[in-house]
Amino acid sequence: MATVYLGLGSNIGPQKKNLLKAINKLARLDIKIKKISGMYESTFEGYSKIFGISIPAPWPPVLNCALQADTDYSPFEVLQRILQIEKSLGRFRVCGMSNLPRIIDIDILFYNDMIITHRMLTVPHARLHIRPFVLVPLAEIAPNFRHPVFNKSVMELLGELQKKGVKNWPKLV
Repeated sequence: MATVYLGLGSNIGPQKKNLLKAINKLARLDIKIKKISGMYESTFEGYSKIFGISIPAPWPPVLNCALQADTDYSPFEVLQRILQIEKSLGRFRVCGMSNLPRIIDIDILFYNDMIITHRMLTVPHARLHIRPFVLVPLAEIAPNFRHPVFNKSVMELLGELQKKGVKNWPKLV
């Protein structure tokens, strides 16, 4: 059995309800949830890319959480189930468009201590170490988990962001 850490986010519609629906659907798919962080709100400060053009926008705040689960599914099977859940909740993906508001977003942050680089899946998540909205909820449930690429704990990665003066820290809601 493998341990998987997932990051969930929503910034369209009833965000808390969207996250809870996704968590319930994960649990019904033999993904045994062990820990769930609190829900954290942060502002979206990035740019959306639409067909390669960066467009700033006043997007709605994002509600995020993290969870730890046990599963017998492979990383690619977990990804397949995550995509099914996102689609069932109304998420759609458009080629050439990224970072748009979404009903639900579920990312595999870690899968055991595996390192996977594939066109469909990168584990650990490629940008988790620079995202306070991922690290803060993850630190709540797995502060000592070590990033297999950087060989640093989640708390150490979070501390590095604080030292760099990163802004937009999520707040617990």
